Amino acid sequence: MSVPKDFKLIFDFDKPSDAKQASALSDAQNYIRALKHGISKQDPNDPAYQYYSNGQAAQYAKSQIQAWVKGHWTVTGTDKYYDAGVTTLSGGKRELVTFCRNQGKSYSKEIKTGKILYTEENADSYVKYQLLMYPPTGSSKAWKASVVEVKERAKECQK
Repeated sequence: MSVPKDFKLIFDFDKPSDAKQASALSDAQNYIRALKHGISKQDPNDPAYQYYSNGQAAQYAKSQIQAWVKGHWTVTGTDKYYDAGVTTLSGGKRELVTFCRNQGKSYSKEIKTGKILYTEENADSYVKYQLLMYPPTGSSKAWKASVVEVKERAKECQK
């Protein structure tokens, strides 16, 4: 999945030693990457995020992409994700993936003019994500985000 050349996604995570947890974390990253891909393609029905999500998490991705399309913006700058954790739930039937985000150097860019809408880094720059990931089923090889919770102004992410 491609993102604009002037946009960098940084995932500063240690890979879990448990293979299932590592796969769940990797596909949680892919869900974020797919969301940014949909924004850059300006496509609320982009198949990339649909491949890595279902249920509420798919609706969240679609609504985020729709907001960017409505605003006529794309992404630019650097978006950093860090402090990942993975917790096995329901006897191994799903994984809870958490991580922090610093979007202080990630900006909106007007598609028509190319103007970058700069913002200063502040408490709003820090976000905590929780993704409930389900293992692959059928012919799919991907873990899917089913539920995503986003905590704005996350104090635990401000470092």
